[in-house]
Amino acid sequence: MPLTTGPEADPRPDRPVALIVVILIFAAIVSSFEATMMYTALPDIIEQFKTTPSGAGWVLTGFMLVGAISAAISGRLGDAYGRRNVLIVVLLTSLIGSIVSLASDSLGWLVAGRSIQGLAGGLVPLCVGILRETVPRKNLPVAVATVAGAAMWGGASGNIIAGNIVDAWGWQYVFVVAMVVAAVGAVGAFFLPGQTVKARLGRVDWFGGILFAPGIALVLYGIHESGSWGWSNGKTIGFVVGGLAVLALWIVWELRVDEPLINIRFFLNRKLGLMLVATALVSVGTLGVSGFVGQLVWQSPESAPVGLGLSAGTAGAMSFGIGLIGFALSPLSGRVSRNGRSYNALIIGTILGIAAALLSTLLLGTVAGFLVSQIVLTGATGFLLSALPNLVVEGVPEANTSEASGVYMVTQTAFAAVGTSIGTVLLSRHLVPGTSFSTRAGYNQLFLMVAIATAAALVAAWLIRRGSLKGAGARPQAATAVVEAV
Repeated sequence: MPLTTGPEADPRPDRPVALIVVILIFAAIVSSFEATMMYTALPDIIEQFKTTPSGAGWVLTGFMLVGAISAAISGRLGDAYGRRNVLIVVLLTSLIGSIVSLASDSLGWLVAGRSIQGLAGGLVPLCVGILRETVPRKNLPVAVATVAGAAMWGGASGNIIAGNIVDAWGWQYVFVVAMVVAAVGAVGAFFLPGQTVKARLGRVDWFGGILFAPGIALVLYGIHESGSWGWSNGKTIGFVVGGLAVLALWIVWELRVDEPLINIRFFLNRKLGLMLVATALVSVGTLGVSGFVGQLVWQSPESAPVGLGLSAGTAGAMSFGIGLIGFALSPLSGRVSRNGRSYNALIIGTILGIAAALLSTLLLGTVAGFLVSQIVLTGATGFLLSALPNLVVEGVPEANTSEASGVYMVTQTAFAAVGTSIGTVLLSRHLVPGTSFSTRAGYNQLFLMVAIATAAALVAAWLIRRGSLKGAGARPQAATAVVEAV
């Protein structure tokens, strides 16, 4: 597929850089706010619909799966038709999802509305592409890290805003805030500069762009229902095997298409491939589990095997305060990532992620102890969410930034859905009979899964570092390697 190469001129935007960054910070906040705003509401949803953590988890999983599709489609179309234009469309469509969710009176309709809202998952790769095109190169790592950090702050604000709304009026009214935020973001996006560098699109690979999501959904549904059906049941095997078959078909299809919507050929490049593997692993572990588990621990009653008895508003405030720490660390991650050394920030993030999982297991019984583990977890999240987009920027030509960022976001969002699904299943397998509360053993298994996945990501990050040091003199431009691989 065609890639634009050659030296890149330092961008000269027709809008102040500060204004561009502020607008994109707000757009990133919309994405992360909508991703996390149901975390604090999850205990109430479980109670209202008389379901298990596994059943209520589809409110999160549905959002993530559609978010993965949106990341793929939005990034690719943004490269060709203008990132600002696609950004506006995604924001407005997300607003429609909030309306459907607000009007829902069943778990099924709520999942449907949240799935539509999940189109917001395409906002971050568009933001990264706009930054790449408009911000001077010397300021780009810090700008990307700041926008990524703002996304994490937006996720934390989703917790505190949603928590207080849940306490005062109920979880349904969280979607009113989401509607307003999306509308304001869309208006702000009109003030962004138009795109100057565009990739040739050709025929749109719609089939390949969406086929992976049903495959993942079939596998996850089989995993979800394995608790009641059993692993040896034909239905469980049928869903899991069928989903894997769909994923295999998707891989074959995307490798045969000249211009795939999700360019999995990026995996063939050593640095980008390792970065995407690390993304998948930290998404299953640190990024995929942290949000909903924290809220369950904060809000479950003290009479439960694991629970600290906080209200939704108090739990959201705790998460918000902790999230500010992660936001403050994001520029530090950007500085660590300067001069093509984002792998160092990734290594720091994975080490902190492992430490957070271990501390969560050891300090689960007290508010102060769990607070310490969550602060470490937020530090890990700040470094990870800043390092990974910068690794994308270091590895691809400007015209394909959104496309590569889309592949990154697809990987992150899809595997976060996998991690969330597996996490809720583990907790549901260890419920106290007659309740929706999990035992300590369920949480221990969950944190062990996070630690193992994040440790594997640390290995991938170290391999990126070794490869970068080896090739520093022989291959100064990462774009060349991508061209050869693709």
